[in-house]
Formats: sequence, C-alpha cells, structure tokens
Amino acid sequence: MKILNVLYCLLLLTPSAFAQDNLQWLRDDSRTDAHVLNYLTHENKITNTFKTALKPQISQLMNEWKTNQPIKSQKPWYIIGNSEFTITQYNGSRQLLSRPLGSQKITVLLNISERSHQFDYYQVGRWALSHNQKKLAITEDITGAEQYQVTIIDLKTNAITTLNHDFDSSIAWSKDDSYLYAIKQEKQTLRPFELIQININNSKTKSMLKEEEKNWLLSFYQASDRNYILVQSNDDNSSEQRILNLTNNRLSFAIKKRVKHIEYYIDIANNNAVINSNLKDNQFILYTVPLTKIANSHHWKVLFRPSTDHQIKDFYLFSSGPVVSINNGKKTQLVYLNYSGNIRHHAPLTTSGQVAWVSRIGDFESNTFYIRSMSMIQAPTWDKVNTTTLEQTVYLQDNYPEIKNAYYATEQITVINNGIKLPITLAYRKDKITPSSPVFLYGYGAYGVTMKPYFMPQIISLLDRGVIYAIAHVRGGGYNGESWYNAGRGLNRQHATTDFLNAAKAMQHYRNGEHPIYALGSSAGGTLIATAINQQPNLFQGATLNVPFVDVINSMSDPSLPLTLQQYSEWGNPTIPQELTIMKKTDPYLNITKQTYPPLLVQIGFHDRRVPYWEGAKYLTKLRSTSTSNGPYLLSTHFNQGHSTDRRDALTQQAFEYAFLLSLATN
Repeated sequence: MKILNVLYCLLLLTPSAFAQDNLQWLRDDSRTDAHVLNYLTHENKITNTFKTALKPQISQLMNEWKTNQPIKSQKPWYIIGNSEFTITQYNGSRQLLSRPLGSQKITVLLNISERSHQFDYYQVGRWALSHNQKKLAITEDITGAEQYQVTIIDLKTNAITTLNHDFDSSIAWSKDDSYLYAIKQEKQTLRPFELIQININNSKTKSMLKEEEKNWLLSFYQASDRNYILVQSNDDNSSEQRILNLTNNRLSFAIKKRVKHIEYYIDIANNNAVINSNLKDNQFILYTVPLTKIANSHHWKVLFRPSTDHQIKDFYLFSSGPVVSINNGKKTQLVYLNYSGNIRHHAPLTTSGQVAWVSRIGDFESNTFYIRSMSMIQAPTWDKVNTTTLEQTVYLQDNYPEIKNAYYATEQITVINNGIKLPITLAYRKDKITPSSPVFLYGYGAYGVTMKPYFMPQIISLLDRGVIYAIAHVRGGGYNGESWYNAGRGLNRQHATTDFLNAAKAMQHYRNGEHPIYALGSSAGGTLIATAINQQPNLFQGATLNVPFVDVINSMSDPSLPLTLQQYSEWGNPTIPQELTIMKKTDPYLNITKQTYPPLLVQIGFHDRRVPYWEGAKYLTKLRSTSTSNGPYLLSTHFNQGHSTDRRDALTQQAFEYAFLLSLATN
C-alpha cells in the first residue's frame, strides 16, 4: 500500500499525469500560445456566425429586459456608525455613495462606471473608508482572474495609488489609518495564505501571519466591535481564529488550536466574544465568554443551544441582543435573544412559496437589518427589522409595470425515487403552458449551496414564450440542510446526477405532457449537467454550460491549480486509488463516448483561474469529434473575463444563452 501511495503522490505532482489525451495542448498556463489563441479565435468565429442568425431574437430579449425596468425606491443603505453607504445608479453611473444618518446630503466616494472604463474587465471586490474619511481603499479585479489589486484613492485630490496585484478581495484599515490589512494570494494557485500589513506612508509591507498548510485558506472579517477583525484559517471542516486588534495592531495567538472537524466562529461586542462552535456534542452551539478569558474554552458559557433537529446557520450581534438564524433542513427561523441567552422572540424568515435571506445588516448600534424576499414570479421585497422593538415592516417592494403578476404561477413539486424526496421549484405563464411546452431545467448541486428561486425579469421573458422554468434542488446542494449536501458531495457525486436525471424525467411528463428538456448549468452546475448528459443524452434536447468544471480528475490531480488541495472532500482525491475508481465513473470529460449528444453551447472565461478555460475547450472539442450527431456544438471564449461575467456584458451573454436554447425549442 505504501508503494501505491508513493506512486499516486508522484502522479499528483505531475499536472499532465492523467491528461494522456490529444487535447492537452489546449492547456496554456501562460495564455500566450499562438496555436491555442488561434484555435479559440476560430471557434469564436463559428459561434458568432450562429449568433448572427439569432440577432433578432437576442435584440428582442435585450429590449424586453430594458423595458421591464422596475419602479422602486432606493435599496437600503448599509449603516456604519453615524453614516450609511450604498453602491447604486446615481446620475447615470454606478457609484459608491455615502451620507450622514438621517440626511439626504450625498457624497460620491467612487464613480465605479468611470473607473471601469479604463479596463476591459472590471470588478470592485471590497471597499473600506479610512476613519478620518480622507482616503478610500478598494480591491479591484481587472482581468477576471480573481486576483485583486489594492488601490487607495485620496478623496480630496483624487490621486490614485495602486499597491499590489496579488491579493484577495478583503481589506481593512487600522484605527489610526496608518495601515491597511489585506490577504496575499499564492501566485500560481491563488490560495489566500498570508496576512499583510501595508504601511500607507511608504507602501512597505509586513507579513503578520502565513498559513503554511496547503489545504488551508486564510481570510478575515470585521467584528461587530470595529476595533477588531477576526483572522481565520480553515479547511473544509475545521477552523482556527486569531484576533487582530486594530488599535495596537497586534495579532493574538490562535484562540483554540486547530482540531480536525472542530469549527468555531467568533464575533466581539461589549468586551465579550460570542462564538458559534461544534466543540461539544458534535452540534453547533452559541457560546459567550469575556474577551479576556476567550482562550480557555472551559469559560465558554452556553448562550443558545438549538433543538436537535435544527442547526445554527448564522448569527448577528446588536446592542439589543444577538439574532440567530436556525434551519431544520426545510425552513429557516430567526431567534432573537438577549445577552443572558433568553429568547425574546422568534419568527419564520419567510412564508411558503418564497425565498428570503437576511441582507443589508446594520452595525452593532443600529439595531437594524433587512430581509429580502421574492419568488420566481414575485418581485423582490425589502422588510426592515428593528431588533429593539421587534417590529418588521415592509421597507419597499419593486414594481415592474410591464409584468402582470396574475399571468404567472409558481409551485414546488416533489419527485420520489427510491425513498429520496427531490424538490423542484418551477414557474410558467398560465395562458402559455401547453402539453409540449419546453422545460428549461437549471441545476447546480455542490458546496452545500442552495439555488434559490430568485425573481428575474429575464426568466419572465422565457415564461412569456411558453417555457416552463424549473430548478432541480439536487443532493450536493444545501436545499434540505447539511445531510442533503453530504449525500451528494465527494464520493456521493452520482447522487446529484441521479437526482437531476429524475428531475428531467419528471418534468418531461409534467401534467401528463411530453415536454422537451433543455439543461442549464454554470461552474459546478456544468459538472452536473455534463455528467447527466453523458449518462442519458437522449433525455435532453439541448444544454448550455457556463465556465463548466468538466475535466475533474485532471484538475483534481494538479495541486498547482487554485483550490485543488482544498476541495478533495467536494470532488474526491485522485491520489487515493479507491476514490479515483469512483471519480472515474462520473468525470464528464473522461466519460464522453460515441453516442448521440444534444446541441451544446459552452461559454468559458479566458482568464478564469477557478475553472481554467481549457476545461470547457477540451470538453466541447472532444464531444464534437465523438458525437454521432451534428449538434450544433458551440464554444464561446470571452477573452476579457474570468470565472465571473463582467457586469457590462452579463445581459448580452444571457440573451445569447436563452436565444440558443429557444432556437432549438422552435425547430
């Protein structure tokens, strides 16, 4: 066994070890190889020819989305101290704004639209205003590679200083505004691993902490007491935290040394810490402890213990008391406490048929947060919650004058197969649905992420064309809690695919109809869709994959790629023979075989470091040459993007995606 492990470790250190195929030449880490660039450009020409034929449909969709603009009040502003902040459209541009609490006197901190014009791709990561309000620090991604540069803007002179290009998005000021704190990334893997102190006066940097374990990540977040930030190291099921005092710029030792499968998450207020941890009884419990005694867990006092059928999802501290979000796998409740642990109030987060989440949280003294709720056919609503009086009132609701809510319906059905109850949320237009209406079936199924049934006017345009839009809440996602996630991740990945196939079959015969099925998936959702298509290609009449993770074994065998070492529990570890055997059964790229594949559109970001561009390029190229059908099989490379779509191009790309599937549905 030791010999086998050595062999597989050697394979792990060789990125191309599993990639013994004739398409590995498409991988170019430098992104400068002329042969690769020419190939991708040629593929774009083929795709653009197809796209040109769809131009009327794309233009019609875009015009509808521009017409369906909501009438709404301005979204709630973030409350920090005596000021509040927002990023919104203002005077025709997307801008970062501030104003004093209770005042309408607006100050423009950053014209994001104007700044973005300097770059082919632009995304603001985080922003932080200095305590004297003279300087604004922002992190900016200017390539789409999710590598951020730290930029400081002098708000009086508008002078701009760019400090570095190798950080993640987090940023914080020291209390005296002499230092900035940021997290440095490893250049090749992009692993956030080092806490850096930046001296504002001379731009010199100092390393405060390095995370040496390659499968652990470093991050930080602001405490409710804004004199502190919490610096966190974690892998997929363990955590270790330190406290950075922003007044004296000292970093503490680890509060509790890392232990496998033990997690703890701290917040600080009133010289006390509140900690959410599974330290005891394998259950997350909320503890409280004086800050001076935090290092000794014997002093941790239980503040709130949920019932055994509920889990703590998150908690928020206010001067009125903590607010805890708990979930039983189906419904989320908010529990309002005082600092003695007594329950003051509890309420469901949302009503049936809706999706809702806590958003726009005010700071500790504000005693205010907002709940955002919606459904696939109900426009978003903001509710304002006063944690002192426990009042919840409607703050605003978006109104889309061109969309008549009475035309549409949404429901959730349950598909039962081998004892598994699979939820599917769907929507349709009542007067357009027929026994042959096409179904656009969306899936993700990874990382415990719940694909919420958001309201989007783009989906309304599909419903207006007779489409049934459905979301399959497969295992591997978080729709039914932690156990639902664990049942579909790692070596249980096939369960997610089985669920998606069962969802497709159920929707195929929805209301006793014969509905063609078109699948949509992005990133890990691309893994799900591609695996399902490999196993039952005749079930689908078409699909779109955006930045799809489809070359799983090759990528999980290469530790030079971002996040590989941190995601073995999510996708499997190919250095372990038994796990590799299971991974081989579902790997989308490996399992392309000679059969009739449905038409496909694959869109990739050239600067994508999370899912490198060559995954989608290799997949589409191999599938096209192997399929017994003529497709079409289209590859679209966005040379100015990474894993995320540039906001300026997002609607155009979505319109093409929908037009592609609609063209298949009407043929």
